[in-house]
Amino acid sequence: MWFSKSSICLLTFATLSLAQYTGPCSPSNCGADGRVCRRGWLCVPWPHTDPALRQGCTCSLG
Repeated sequence: MWFSKSSICLLTFATLSLAQYTGPCSPSNCGADGRVCRRGWLCVPWPHTDPALRQGCTCSLG
């Protein structure tokens, strides 16, 4: 079976977006890029606090 590059990219993106995020979520190691949050900022789950619905973590002011 032959698939175009765009079909493979779309399938890969769909698969990754369904996977539960299990990466770091702490102020000193926030999100997939390991960002250090600014002083006073928090590392929060995004877009949902439910681990099953979480897609990542990001620095936030509150």
